[in-house]
Amino acid sequence: MSGDNDKAGGGDENHPDNKKLSGENWTSLREKKRGCTDCLCVLLFIAAMFAMTILGFIVTGVIESDKLDKGDPNLLTNGIDYDGRICGATSGVKSRKNAYYMATGAAVCVKRCPGDTDYTKFVCYDDNQASADGDEATAWGLVGDGKCMYHVKTKAYLNRCIWVEDKSLPDANITSVAGEYVDLTSISIPTSYTDPDDDNVFTRFFADVMEQQEVIFGFGIGLTLFLAFLYLYFLRIPGVLFTMIWSILIGILVLLFVGSVMLWSLSVDWEDSDDRTKNEWMSMRVFAIIGIVLTVLYLCFLCVMRSRIMLALGIIKEAARALAAMPVLVFMPVIQSLGIVIFLVPWTIYCLYLASSGDVDVRTESVNGNDVQYKVITYNMNIRYAFLYLLFCWFWASQLIVAFGELVSALSISCWYFTRDKKSEGNTTVIWSFKTALFKHFGTVAYGSLVIAIIKTIRAVIAYFQKKAKKSGNKLLQYILCMIQCCMWCLEKCMKFLNKNAYIQTAIHGFSFCKAARSAFFLIARNILRIMAVSFVGDFVLLLGKVFVPLVTLFLTYLVLAYSESDNLANLIPTMIFTGILSYFVTSMFVGVFGMAISTILVCYISDEEMFPPEDRFCDGPLKGAIKKSQQAASDTQVVPEEATEIKDDKPKENEEVLL
Repeated sequence: MSGDNDKAGGGDENHPDNKKLSGENWTSLREKKRGCTDCLCVLLFIAAMFAMTILGFIVTGVIESDKLDKGDPNLLTNGIDYDGRICGATSGVKSRKNAYYMATGAAVCVKRCPGDTDYTKFVCYDDNQASADGDEATAWGLVGDGKCMYHVKTKAYLNRCIWVEDKSLPDANITSVAGEYVDLTSISIPTSYTDPDDDNVFTRFFADVMEQQEVIFGFGIGLTLFLAFLYLYFLRIPGVLFTMIWSILIGILVLLFVGSVMLWSLSVDWEDSDDRTKNEWMSMRVFAIIGIVLTVLYLCFLCVMRSRIMLALGIIKEAARALAAMPVLVFMPVIQSLGIVIFLVPWTIYCLYLASSGDVDVRTESVNGNDVQYKVITYNMNIRYAFLYLLFCWFWASQLIVAFGELVSALSISCWYFTRDKKSEGNTTVIWSFKTALFKHFGTVAYGSLVIAIIKTIRAVIAYFQKKAKKSGNKLLQYILCMIQCCMWCLEKCMKFLNKNAYIQTAIHGFSFCKAARSAFFLIARNILRIMAVSFVGDFVLLLGKVFVPLVTLFLTYLVLAYSESDNLANLIPTMIFTGILSYFVTSMFVGVFGMAISTILVCYISDEEMFPPEDRFCDGPLKGAIKKSQQAASDTQVVPEEATEIKDDKPKENEEVLL
């Protein structure tokens, strides 16, 4: 294997899949002829979603089945009345879905919640309603017994009548009215309710948010995107990224060295002191030696990785250029979020109906002398398997949407890279990438997301057994399941990383998923140190952007609010909080796209090296300079065996090039 690869992670050099990529006869990636990949997985995904829809129709009652009963979400959300019946769901109260509460806390099912307070109208237990309607004195007596309640102004929340304050009432309130009929000292009648007044802190909080919603959205989205693109431009300024990264790397080296020297000096002082034991100063000396060893190892690491870190800087700059040329790519996460919301609407409905299709049992327990009723729902195995299938569908659909966004980003960035005239590529490239991913490679993202969905489903099953094992108290089983869960977590992370690189291979070469995954695996193995360097530097740059952009956004928002809008606000905090949250999420989406761009540029660069001779390569700008420097450094240090020197041509073969 030639010197341009990282031999330490190169794997089996003779493996048929571990060959360098061969050159292709095209001058632009758009010229490449592509076929539809993994079509069977498209049909499998459609079949899975169709089966999910059939399952949903069964639990919603559209289709009848003897395996699953029709569900009723009212069983989950509605209150329980005094007789243990679920309002709006149980026979006898199906037409009365709202729960109206007595002074004792017991509830009566009603059709509508009272909209005004009226001391002459009452809601009572079914057996007492007629007598209460006929005589007001009897009704008040039943209020004292906890079997009736006068009309209180309420609002319906989740089919429960919640008492609120009625400010239209005169000062002569319930005390003067009820006192004519009952002894108020013998009963407890509420005279205050939960509705906050206009001066409540929560009212002012949300009033400020509504008042400044233009600032929140304008700064949280508009200013954040502007600062994010400004951050990309900042990274492309010559010397900025170099100074930033190497200052941190050298700073870590200095801290390790100074810390080791200080520990050694402290151990010497303690050795000469009569107040310190031998164990104390020896422990300090051991830590000092460990620090010195770590310093030497870190210095060796910097020497080995120096050229690769420089390559990482060039790749990050190139990724910033690509993203700046196609700014509409930043909004790809918005489309993905919309897709997830569209899927969640029917999926959530199916889950609610399925969750309510079990056997409902209303139980009563005594708490502090009061009877408290609650619902227990039991599920048979058919319902449990249906839940597991719905969970699998969620994992597959959500991961497919994420993978589709990654493939669109990879297609856009790789198309920009493999173009001679990069100025000709722009937002239209993203549209081409979207159509190509949808009509040519949708099966590939379906395949890759299916793998992740299966792993996630297995992890969900293991988590269920972990919960059961914890209840049983079996420590050995808990340890075994915990280890299996950790292994599955690692497998999921590895597969996500491999999938991302497989999508990049599909974007460049049009491979199917399996071939792209094999190609990505061996490409990673051949260039493991490069990928480590780019991951380290890239993650730091992304983290810095994730912190820098929201902080600057919040600072500018504060200046605007403090010096131009302060008279209109009760408090600056609400607007700042919502602006910060929105800015953070927008920055996270931007950073996700930028991270994918960095990974794509790295793979494009390596593929460019392996597929084309130096004079025909597509890289330019910082990457071209990095290649020249690495070639010069490698050629200065390469030792050619004597036997090879005798038979070597004047013109080196392509696989004899010495690259970074």
